[in-house]
Amino acid sequence: MSDKPVHTSQLQRPMSLNQRIADLQAKKPEYINHGEALLLQRMAENSLREQFLTGGRISFDD
Repeated sequence: MSDKPVHTSQLQRPMSLNQRIADLQAKKPEYINHGEALLLQRMAENSLREQFLTGGRISFDD
């Protein structure tokens, strides 16, 4: 499998959750700088915010 992330919509047959977890556990650690860590943390935080579909638009509960 490639080191570059692949969106699941691009896969012929998406991996099972257990297979994805096993692949991630087998990956070598990748060291990132402080700025990259903050960016990843913010992206993860945003993905967990409650989202609402309203009239064909997505709004985030801020």
